[in-house]
Amino acid sequence: MKKAPAQNGPNRYQRIQDWAEEWIYQLNERGSFIFKLYDLSNEVFARIRFGGLRERASRLDVRFKTRTGLDARIRFLQPSDQSAFAEMLSGLKGRYGPPHAVDASGASAALARVSYLPFGIFVEEKLSGYLLLRLFYPSRAVTGIWTLPDTHNLGLGQEALKQTAAFSRAEDLPDYATIPIDNHNSLRMANAAGWQVIRTNHRFHVLLWQEMEATPQAASVLDS
Repeated sequence: MKKAPAQNGPNRYQRIQDWAEEWIYQLNERGSFIFKLYDLSNEVFARIRFGGLRERASRLDVRFKTRTGLDARIRFLQPSDQSAFAEMLSGLKGRYGPPHAVDASGASAALARVSYLPFGIFVEEKLSGYLLLRLFYPSRAVTGIWTLPDTHNLGLGQEALKQTAAFSRAEDLPDYATIPIDNHNSLRMANAAGWQVIRTNHRFHVLLWQEMEATPQAASVLDS
């Protein structure tokens, strides 16, 4: 697994940054009014800043083969996908889910948000996973990915991350991820796809996509 170079203890700015990240994370978990206000202001900004980017993201549509030779595809999700999207969300398992409700209303809201770039991962035309590029002020993205349990180890995550990383790179958009410190499988997958830890606080790693050379270890990492 890719590890960040050893560093001295965090300086005052880094400690403030860590505290702020943890605080926002906790506010989001609690459904705090403060976070809702922050989230609303970010959504308003996204309509100004990211409108064109969202339109370009809607053109992403790539077909590929899974590790077992099945036909797969990643493409931007549209309002017409709402029913299949809600069904897929209801089948997700695991401790860490998307940053929104996973019922029908949550699916509809996620597809409508301007600050969300939702990509569906399909296997044999069935929606089997979901990659979200979440856009934040002033100009950054945070990547999250979730797949159905019966599709793990097919290579879906690696290919999906490869495609969206290429998109964010073409848009000159810094692409981050936040991974809880005990979610080791997701950390390995993110490292293999090019995300590297830039700092760690008490609750999660903060990663940033960076150009890297492929390694045998990276190529063998399985989906979490």
